[in-house]
Amino acid sequence: MFHVEHPPGASLRGEPVPGPDAGLIREVLAEAGVTVSAGEAERLSAHAAEMLRWNRSIRLTAITDPVEVAVKHVADSLLPLRFGPFPGRLLDFGSGAGYPGIPLAICLPGTGVTLVDASAKKCAFLSRVRGLLGLPNVAVVHGRMGKGPRLPIGPFDHIVTRATTTPEETVSLLSPYLAPGGRFLFLLGPGARARNVAGIPGAVTRRERFRLPRGMGDREILEIEPAG
Repeated sequence: MFHVEHPPGASLRGEPVPGPDAGLIREVLAEAGVTVSAGEAERLSAHAAEMLRWNRSIRLTAITDPVEVAVKHVADSLLPLRFGPFPGRLLDFGSGAGYPGIPLAICLPGTGVTLVDASAKKCAFLSRVRGLLGLPNVAVVHGRMGKGPRLPIGPFDHIVTRATTTPEETVSLLSPYLAPGGRFLFLLGPGARARNVAGIPGAVTRRERFRLPRGMGDREILEIEPAG
């Protein structure tokens, strides 16, 4: 495990890749019932543009259309704001391209956000975005959780993830990193929504479905407080 730093000002060469501009992001978020400031929208746009630029060299996303990025990455990442407040520390498990952790860090400057990913290249990207956007509340950690020695991070008040592991597996794997009274928030797509949650070792305290803007499907957020 190590914290990743990226040289200041470093970026990939080549022409800019079109991404969602701040105006589009604010429109899409308004449709989702989320309000952000002009400055926050600019940062969300810059993150998306940098993701698409890096995506030409390392696999960060299959979604490249600006509207789809605004809806399926940015808006999807900020739906958990409806489950606020978010005092203390938040972990984004399997952060990848920085969703949902980077948008949440932008909109929750008082919350310490830790981004964990097993890919060194993805962590280099996350560190680049952290510096580019000037996010002092963000830490980037390269490592695997649940395999080998426990990472020296945490405890966290909130663990949020769009990772592919099931809620049952994630609760079992990451409960040691959760602070007493802490919670998990799972952002689930249509395939994951059908899973039975009866086997999760904890209390499902809230479960809500959301329609994504522009008719781009639906999502479900599952909030869990582990037993004990």
